[in-house]
Amino acid sequence: MRRFLRTRKTKTPERRGGGRRRLHGPTFDIERELLDQGYRRIVGVDEVGRGALAGPLYLGMVMFSPDTIARPPEDLLSSVDDSKKLGHRARLAALEHIRGSASCLYASGVSHRTVDRLNINGATEFLLCRMLGHLPEPPDVVIMDGRFAFSPGLRFISIKKGDSISISIASASIAAKIYRDRILDKFDLIYPGYGLKKNKGYGTLEHRESIVRMGPSPVHRRSYAPLRDLTNREDLFAGNEDR
Repeated sequence: MRRFLRTRKTKTPERRGGGRRRLHGPTFDIERELLDQGYRRIVGVDEVGRGALAGPLYLGMVMFSPDTIARPPEDLLSSVDDSKKLGHRARLAALEHIRGSASCLYASGVSHRTVDRLNINGATEFLLCRMLGHLPEPPDVVIMDGRFAFSPGLRFISIKKGDSISISIASASIAAKIYRDRILDKFDLIYPGYGLKKNKGYGTLEHRESIVRMGPSPVHRRSYAPLRDLTNREDLFAGNEDR
């Protein structure tokens, strides 16, 4: 389930005009502070699929060169945002700008079975360490969205709402979202009736109703509360439907 999208040395793209920069959105401020502290290889990480009832957990991992952080192209600044705030077409367009600017762009996932076996935090740390181990060179520091206390063997910084603050983390969220969504689109064809193409495995009312009606599919997470006891309809229909 691994996708190694790009690892190469890049020249800093020329700054292009014509685009309008957002007044609010992620920046390279955190990355610049880390550069000032002597860190050079700064990797941004974000996960997608944490709260889903079905399908894999995915992580995106993105690194930009110090030159790009210092002088980012306008297209990158104007297109990248937290993936949850972008529509599908905007995410695809942003990914192309990320590809053109990143020195490393990597997305990988673990299956629902790994989530069930290790729990969601354990699966996230396992995937993070596996992805870091596949990089040609280890980063100096990892910045990741969320509130985690992982120990990947190097400097690790967890940032609440990091995908709304850091361009590196937001870029990682876009990569993870696009590739996980493609997996769920395929699962929708294999396991029809759950609306996986629409809900991407998250616990919408229609999705939970379909589980009651049809039972769980092979890609549903059996360790998650709504699926542990299908006879308890109060558990199944309670909770947050946020994605």
